[in-house]
Amino acid sequence: MASVIDSQGNIESICSALAVRAADTVTLTFRTLEESDPPYTVKITSPTGKVVLERVLRELPDGKPQSAPPVQFKPLDTGDYRVDIWQLYGKARGHAFLHVTELGSGDD
Repeated sequence: MASVIDSQGNIESICSALAVRAADTVTLTFRTLEESDPPYTVKITSPTGKVVLERVLRELPDGKPQSAPPVQFKPLDTGDYRVDIWQLYGKARGHAFLHVTELGSGDD
């Protein structure tokens, strides 16, 4: 089974779901592999190139207690969604591809 998300860079994108289908709510958290300070910008682009979400994060949602709430969105198309996150005033960056399958497709 292929991974639901492929992440690169020094900010890792994490999706806790084992599979993501069109119309599911996707929850993303992030982890820095090096020390970096907020704010961050996250941008999610659909397989067709449309920007689905673009937001400035004052804190990185890392899933730990007391962290910022995770980033959520609902993919409507199948394919690979690009997730870009970068430190607004620094060099920390991360790029990921979230694999979204067809609504109701089964045994991944």
